[in-house]
Amino acid sequence: MNVFSAQFLKRFMWYALGLTLGLIFLNFIIDKKTGGKGLEFCYLPECRVLKELRNTPLKPAEDSLKVKAILTNGRILFSESAPRKKPCKHYVLIYQNKRYIFEKCDTYLTYFER
Repeated sequence: MNVFSAQFLKRFMWYALGLTLGLIFLNFIIDKKTGGKGLEFCYLPECRVLKELRNTPLKPAEDSLKVKAILTNGRILFSESAPRKKPCKHYVLIYQNKRYIFEKCDTYLTYFER
């Protein structure tokens, strides 16, 4: 082993040690900030819309577990939805081969089964 490879190996070990400590430290910070829930990255349109719908209060509070399952595992049909419709946005979701219509107004969310 020559001097160059020994120096490289030494530098690489220090880099790996620093990276590992940084990732552990970052994990503790994220865990503390989110209350142990972790992070959720929503960059795609479907993920962002579903997250927005999940965070809007449901007007008829009944069947909230069913709606939560739909909004977690459902797929949005953007071709049939009208996200710019006034006064309430209109989204069509498909879940277990059934279509559900969600209307998101400013302060509440309603849904219908089609």
